Amino acid sequence: MREKVKAIVTYAVPWRMEDEINGNVREGLSVHYLMTDSLKPLENEDGSMGYRQAQESVHIQNLKNIVKVPGIYEMTFGYLVRRGRPIMKLQELKFVSEVEA
Repeated sequence: MREKVKAIVTYAVPWRMEDEINGNVREGLSVHYLMTDSLKPLENEDGSMGYRQAQESVHIQNLKNIVKVPGIYEMTFGYLVRRGRPIMKLQELKFVSEVEA
C-alpha cells in the first residue's frame, strides 16, 4: 500500500559512505521536511504549536526530483517491515510548486 501526501521540503543533501573494511559504497539523499503544504499557524491536539520537522534518507535516484528547496513536494510513502514491525517509509518525491512567501 502506498500513500501520497504533500509536504514542504526544507533541506536536501546527497550523501555517500564507503565501508572501510569491505569497500562497499552506500549513497542516498537526506531529506528534511514538514508534513504540510501550508505554513498557516497550527495548534496541535496535544497543546503544542507549529510544525515538527521530519528527516529521512531515501534512494539517491530521488536527487533528480529535487527542483527547488524549500518547495512543496508530493511524497509517496510505502510500508516496510523492520524487526517484525511495519513502518512507513518515504520512497519517492515529486516537485509540485514553490512555497509562497
